Amino acid sequence: MKSLKRECKIVFEEIAKWSFRHHWFALALVLSISLLLIAQIPTLTMDTSNESFFRPDDKVLLDYNEFRNQFGKDEFIVIAISGSDIFSFDFLEKLRNLHNDLEKNVPYLDEITSLVNVRNTRGEKDELIIEDFLETWPENEEELAILKKRAYENTLYENLILNEGATITTIIIKPLACNPETEELLQEEGTCQPMSNVQNREMITSITPILTNHDASDFSITISGMPVVIEYLNLTLEKDLRIIIPMIFVIVILFLGALFRRISGIAYPIIVFIISLLSAIGIMAVLKLPMTNVSTILPSFILVVSISDAVHILALFYPQYQKSQDKEEAIIAAMGHAGLPILMTSLTTAGGLVSFMAAKIAPIADLGIVVPTAVFLALFYTVFLIPSLLSIFPVKLKDNKEKKKKILDTVFNKIAWISCNKQGLIITMFCLIVIVAVIGIVGLRFEHNALKWFPEDSVIRLATEKIDREMGGTVSFDMIIDTGKADGLYNLDFIHALEEAAHKFSVYTSDDFFVGKVLDLTTVLKETNRALHENRQEYYTLPESRELIAQELFLFQLSGSDDLDELVDRQFSKTRLTMHVPYRDTSKCKNFLAEVESDLKERFPDCKITTTGVNALFVEILNNVMTTMARSYTIALILISLLMIVMLGKLRMGLLSMIPNLFPIIMIIGLMGWLEIPLDFGTVLIGSITIGLIVDDTIHFLHNFGKYYDQYADPTIATAKTLKTVGRAMLVTSLVLIGGFLCNLLSELAVNKYSGILIASTIFVALITDFLLAPAILSLVYKKQEGTK
Repeated sequence: MKSLKRECKIVFEEIAKWSFRHHWFALALVLSISLLLIAQIPTLTMDTSNESFFRPDDKVLLDYNEFRNQFGKDEFIVIAISGSDIFSFDFLEKLRNLHNDLEKNVPYLDEITSLVNVRNTRGEKDELIIEDFLETWPENEEELAILKKRAYENTLYENLILNEGATITTIIIKPLACNPETEELLQEEGTCQPMSNVQNREMITSITPILTNHDASDFSITISGMPVVIEYLNLTLEKDLRIIIPMIFVIVILFLGALFRRISGIAYPIIVFIISLLSAIGIMAVLKLPMTNVSTILPSFILVVSISDAVHILALFYPQYQKSQDKEEAIIAAMGHAGLPILMTSLTTAGGLVSFMAAKIAPIADLGIVVPTAVFLALFYTVFLIPSLLSIFPVKLKDNKEKKKKILDTVFNKIAWISCNKQGLIITMFCLIVIVAVIGIVGLRFEHNALKWFPEDSVIRLATEKIDREMGGTVSFDMIIDTGKADGLYNLDFIHALEEAAHKFSVYTSDDFFVGKVLDLTTVLKETNRALHENRQEYYTLPESRELIAQELFLFQLSGSDDLDELVDRQFSKTRLTMHVPYRDTSKCKNFLAEVESDLKERFPDCKITTTGVNALFVEILNNVMTTMARSYTIALILISLLMIVMLGKLRMGLLSMIPNLFPIIMIIGLMGWLEIPLDFGTVLIGSITIGLIVDDTIHFLHNFGKYYDQYADPTIATAKTLKTVGRAMLVTSLVLIGGFLCNLLSELAVNKYSGILIASTIFVALITDFLLAPAILSLVYKKQEGTK
């Protein structure tokens, strides 16, 4: 192993020598590779849809596509309008004007429903009439009163078009199920592509000025629904990134400037970071991997890896240059000393992230390809670019660093003595912290509710909570019940079982989760049956035979209404059960869906039950993320442990290294529990960022500790020497990254604030752990040998 380390040291020294002496060629090599990748960025595609989280052959996605092709898009936009008297001529006129304005000017609109055109099923003599509710405009107060009574008696309108007290009415907008550009594909192959992100944004943003024009004190308008929440989220993320990313650069520049006090110490790490990040994005374009919501974590990965590699080399270069006053000698020495550790950190970081390739979530699996590749590109850029830049541009010598260096050396000597001579105190202190952290972990919540990422007083959060409260829900879940045979829906027992299920879940409530509205086939049947019996309310019941069921559904179809197409397939073999629910965290939704599916399977033992819809997709995504990340982190830690044992060449040291690696993770998970920060889609990926940095610093520390212990056979001296060399780089890197991630506190979204606090805290804890706990443990195993001073 020692010979391998020696060979590795020689290789990195030769790279530094070649890059320094052939600086223009080395620079051209780096630029040619990076520019080639960067040139591919214009071909990069964006996909932030829920479908992007699944592989094309994933059964969950296939079920959803089949559902969408059959029944249309299940997402909807809810516009709620409040007024003192909804059933007044003035209010209804304003409602009609708004309805027509939206219908005329909103692109990609599939269907718009309000009191103006909601289904009104009635009978006239022997004729079944299905018309728009306000198809015949009332001309006097008497006709208006009849309409009002008819609306109150229609159970379809309750919690769909009107709230319980009829103080709020809604306009429901359904976007197109398919991208208009793929309609030919739908006709040819029976499938289609969803609307693009640009089209979705165009649709949502076109609604806003229309609502502004119609909003008034006696016609108050709010808007929500899953498409609107997602668009608000995307807009806020974009706004936050425009603030946070420049601030991260400012903080990184300030810290690097304060710690290195040289232009090169600021510029070179940032140059490596920028070209590494752009190259990583170029890799995605080359591999035809789309940029998704998960991909926004990519800059954090690259920042950690690239800044760390560059800072470790420069932190060793400047003292050596100050001492020898020879740039070539200094960079060769720095690269020889830091080369193996940064190679090891790249291998462990990449090895840990390769485990993501097995993830069921497509964008996370893509990270398992892109990030390891980008990690090695960052390493390549660092070892070839920094020597060449140092050769091309002058580096000033400093005259006032000695006093500052002595002060820092004194601090490091004190830390080394305490950690290696007060092991019991230090280990006890860390064990107590672990106990406190474990107590916090017990209280950790697994949930995801993107609405809670917004401030409590944000427009979208207040609007969604209001509509959920007044109308019973802004999102929906769908269950497809497939009888497996044509005309299977005419079965009387089936229809009665469907009615019972719809009634049960229409009054469902559990804690703060409830069902506001259930839409199903039995509503159509009962409306039709009542209309065919002189509109008498006592006949709002199901038909009494299979023949009557078939006949009434046939009459409903003949009436010209296409509402039945959204509930059944053409063969009348399957039907759709839709439930409108409030925007709640996915853990509640998951439990609810499991209960519904279990109930339906019991009621319809001979039918195939499929849970689907975009919100069901999202619940499945979060479930997959949790299981995926738990498995990936486990695999990553095992791989990292094995790699560290092999590369450090010491079994005991490799195994001991996992203690300071695991402690910060346990500490931060415990902190999440104590601060009541949920483990959700935004925070679950934090571990993948921090594991890389934690392992990097531990590798640098252990590599140098082993080297100095072999030389001096004294853990205190080995620790002090390690801190005086790589300790500075670890301190610099940690401070830079802590400052950078704390910029997330400027975000409007709670998830970004949480991420910034947690990652910065993890980095700080990891630094303290490497400076105190790691040498304390090592000094118990690697004791001072006799004859040493």
